[in-house]
Amino acid sequence: MKKLTILTLLLCLSAFTAFAVNVPPGTNNLQAAINSASPGATLNLQAGTYYISSTVTLNKAITIQGVGLATIIQKTNGASTDVAAFVIQDGVNGCTLRDFRLLGQDQGGPGIMVFSDNNHLININVSDCGNNSANGPGSWRSGILLDGAAHTELTSITSHHNSWVGISQNNSPETSITSADCFLNHGEGLTIDLGSDNCIVRNSLFNENNVSNRGVGGIGIDDVNGADIQYCTINDTHNLHGITFQNNVGGEDGCIITHNTINNSAQDGVHIRNCQFAVTNTTIDLNNYSGNGGANVVWECQPLTAGLADVSQNLALKVFPNPASQFVSLDMGINAGAYTFELFSLSGQSILFVEKQGNAQIDISSLSKGLYLYKVRYTAGMATGRLVVN
Repeated sequence: MKKLTILTLLLCLSAFTAFAVNVPPGTNNLQAAINSASPGATLNLQAGTYYISSTVTLNKAITIQGVGLATIIQKTNGASTDVAAFVIQDGVNGCTLRDFRLLGQDQGGPGIMVFSDNNHLININVSDCGNNSANGPGSWRSGILLDGAAHTELTSITSHHNSWVGISQNNSPETSITSADCFLNHGEGLTIDLGSDNCIVRNSLFNENNVSNRGVGGIGIDDVNGADIQYCTINDTHNLHGITFQNNVGGEDGCIITHNTINNSAQDGVHIRNCQFAVTNTTIDLNNYSGNGGANVVWECQPLTAGLADVSQNLALKVFPNPASQFVSLDMGINAGAYTFELFSLSGQSILFVEKQGNAQIDISSLSKGLYLYKVRYTAGMATGRLVVN
């Protein structure tokens, strides 16, 4: 019986250690460790530096765990090529990254990209990711990028000095962000964009972001439903607003911005603009404001106003081709009279303004490639949208 007990114990220990893999510091050695690991395994990183010149892809559900700031992941891929340090690939759900520092070294590409669901990022310090000499989109110069990733939990994330955004989200609903610290990023500290619905942000710091005016302020909420930001601090935002809510999508389109401290923004504390639909389900209340360069809260479009969606539909506006390169055509339908067409950069700067009557063709050949926002104002109201110039 004693021998059987010892044998059982050894088998249990063997099964346990099979799922815990110690990976020593080195150069480009993490991918081999992942490839060799079993699903569900934990890769234990040690104190020291792990150098990465190509993307480390999580191709199975595993945990990568360091010992804190003493575990350093350092990018070495070069400035002109967009290479992410870590990618959790589409369809690989339930991974965990935790307890390490990621040094982007101003190399091209983001720190961490997540394309799948139910993943956890915990106690990670990401800095200096992305380089403008690379050819990828701006979001690829962020510290952390969620793209098509649902139900991601980010806890105690520090993301700073990145070329674009600290934490960027695109089409990534139900994200939970707790105790983040995003500062001195050249774009926003946080973006909640394009279908990243029902993002909850709590007890987080977003200070001194938008250093190079590459975003819409400290936090950008764009084309989403149900963003919920409470008990956060958004201070010293450069160039623009502490929080910008724009391009609402109708229906349950609102956001909750309450119990926050929003101080010393270059312009407004909270700014609401480009409302194609009536703004509903929105609460902006019980915040503390001080020292903002403009007003504490500015509505470019009135809250709880009805009819903007109906006006846009009655107008039957068509903007084409999209993407466009030389000219963009405006088909205003049969009810259009005089109107203005204005084009904005993503930072809110007016790039082009024309006055027109009826259908028109507008020369955009002088514009740089990229994503722009357009606004059409006419007698009955306003319509907004996006234009890609290629």
